[in-house]
Amino acid sequence: MQEDEMAACGPADSVKDTNSVAIKDDDEAMLRQMGYKQELRRGWSAFENFALSFTVVSVLTGLTGLYGTGMTYGGPVAVVWGWVLVSFFTLLVALSMAEICGAYPTSGALYYWSAKLAGERWAPFASFLTGWFNLLGQVAVTAGIDYTFASFLCTIIMLGTGGANGGGWVATQGQLLGVYVATLGVHATINTFANRLLAMLNGISVVWHVVGTFAFIAALLAVAPSHQSADYVFTSFNHPDKGIASNFLIFLLGLLMSQFTLTG
Repeated sequence: MQEDEMAACGPADSVKDTNSVAIKDDDEAMLRQMGYKQELRRGWSAFENFALSFTVVSVLTGLTGLYGTGMTYGGPVAVVWGWVLVSFFTLLVALSMAEICGAYPTSGALYYWSAKLAGERWAPFASFLTGWFNLLGQVAVTAGIDYTFASFLCTIIMLGTGGANGGGWVATQGQLLGVYVATLGVHATINTFANRLLAMLNGISVVWHVVGTFAFIAALLAVAPSHQSADYVFTSFNHPDKGIASNFLIFLLGLLMSQFTLTG
């Protein structure tokens, strides 16, 4: 019986399994050389890890969630050139982190890297600060993304039931808060208990973002009744009605749209 099962697997499957075990053993051996014992199970493929990062960036969420902020503070200049500027500096950070990750491929990531790079004397302090700042940032960005989703969902329901002026359902602050809390609960449950489902959702998200973004652009080009001139798109600078006189500060506030999107 065992021989039949082994024959059914075939030589290709056996080689694949052997290579997989060898890769994991090599990774664990490298971690042991750094004095780091592997504790977490590695169950995601390279694409699934990429899908997670791609989903965290979420171009659709960032653009639609803070588009009004970008257009209010700086207008097209902040939206277009701010995107280029933020992308450039974000790429520098990403390349630096990729280099460090290649040297220290550990689950601790940022706080572990900080400890190793700071030296023995400053390692605890650097690791403590990095870990807590990263945790607070993750909490804040998760709260922001889920609140954006809750707002979108309530808006879609309102439009689908007749609109604000047509008797549609308009969420109160309490109802919006309830949708927001429910969203956080669903996401926490999936992240905690459904690891494989999370990987699958991230894969779907990649397709959704790529197709959705291009579909969004195509729809705007095809359906919009009019289009602005190139001069407006690339050189127009918008000042808010009141409050801030400095163009530099206005431009910095306009960068929040791009920064929020590329936080991941």
